[in-house]
Amino acid sequence: MSSTSFSWNYFKGELSYGSWNFATRMVAALNTFLVLLSLTLYEYGSFQLLLASYAGVTVLLSVGGGAVRNDILRFEAEGKSPEAKKLFYELLSVRIATGVVLWAVVFWGAPLLSFKYGQDYILLIRILSFLLLHDALIAGITTIIEMRKKFNTIASRMFIAKAVQFSILSYFFFFHNVDLRAVMVSLVVSMFATLLFLLPSFFELSAPWRRIRGSPDNFLLKILTSYGKWEVLQPIAGKFTSLFEVWAIKFFVSTEAVAVFSIAQTLVNTVARFFPVNTLATLVPLEIGNEEKLKKIYTYGTKYLTFFSVFMGVTAFAVVPVIIDMFFNKYMISLPYFSALLLTLPILSVTAVSSVFLMALRRQKFLFFQKILKSFVAVPLYLLLLPAFGLWGLVFHNFILMGVMTISLYLYLKRTKPKLFVKWHDLVRFGKEDKVFLSNVLSEAKARVSSRFLHS
Repeated sequence: MSSTSFSWNYFKGELSYGSWNFATRMVAALNTFLVLLSLTLYEYGSFQLLLASYAGVTVLLSVGGGAVRNDILRFEAEGKSPEAKKLFYELLSVRIATGVVLWAVVFWGAPLLSFKYGQDYILLIRILSFLLLHDALIAGITTIIEMRKKFNTIASRMFIAKAVQFSILSYFFFFHNVDLRAVMVSLVVSMFATLLFLLPSFFELSAPWRRIRGSPDNFLLKILTSYGKWEVLQPIAGKFTSLFEVWAIKFFVSTEAVAVFSIAQTLVNTVARFFPVNTLATLVPLEIGNEEKLKKIYTYGTKYLTFFSVFMGVTAFAVVPVIIDMFFNKYMISLPYFSALLLTLPILSVTAVSSVFLMALRRQKFLFFQKILKSFVAVPLYLLLLPAFGLWGLVFHNFILMGVMTISLYLYLKRTKPKLFVKWHDLVRFGKEDKVFLSNVLSEAKARVSSRFLHS
């Protein structure tokens, strides 16, 4: 596979994601408008607590999934389709079984919380539990579609979800009332709508495997008990920290404060979602045998994404406050925290690229210990900074934690093989190699576009 083919697949994929993400953000903004307009600060804070608790449960669905997905892609890239097929169906079977069990436990076990929560809250938990069935299926379906490089189909998925959610919320807004129950129903139904949307593509793109007999060997247990065991534990450590954060805010500050800081984080995460890294987790494992090429992809990816993150941060700093002031005035209190957190975007861009490469290279052990390090540093900082500084303590927490994590990543990449390392001064230098790289990309883009029009 040539370097130009990687560039073309990357830019074509990111263009699809970028176009659909823009459309998705527009519809999502309408959804957010209806939700924030209708819910009180306390209700929105309760909604975020529910979502954080749900994420803590779903960690049991995702254990080892990234490592296994990576190996499915690597098997297919190496021409080992029987092995890829067997591993895929092993993972899918485990996920479905786990999803059904978790749904049953949450749905039927929710009334046990009635000693603390009312029936309305119990109903919200039961509605949300159905997402466990969705999550058990969606990762397997998207893996096949991404493996065939149908990024446009994957990219359009969230637009479908947000459009369906907007339709449901609009119905409640104009004919009934947008309360927490309506928000939860719209979320669950919209997710299942995307599942139905993807099923035809999944069946079509998995057709080549129907002519192939799966390998008789079992791979899943071997992966999860070797290098994959680190990723089994990694999501648990990561979700624990996130779950601890929202409940710590509620305990040390208030439920309303959960909503205030959640809005600031959501705005920063929304900006970060425009980073063009959606296709890397699929394309990098497919190039794993070419060490020199991997180094170039990592170097250019890190450099240009850092520039892009600075541009997005400056743009968001200028534009977002105007939008919040116009439509969501009661959340203006979130803007100082949002503005401060924008400074973390360049570091987020570097870690986003690095994490993809470390996963592809099966460095799950390091990624796991990074999660442990994060929890080890994060939890004491929550207990120290939240009572002392309130929500500003969380901003200081983010800066300190991100500094520690970046230093550990820097030191590891400096001695890893293949050497995926970019010196800090290289991030801001534009030389001959950059000109050659961009020239090659533009030349191929012109050739591809001309070829398409000539043959159309």
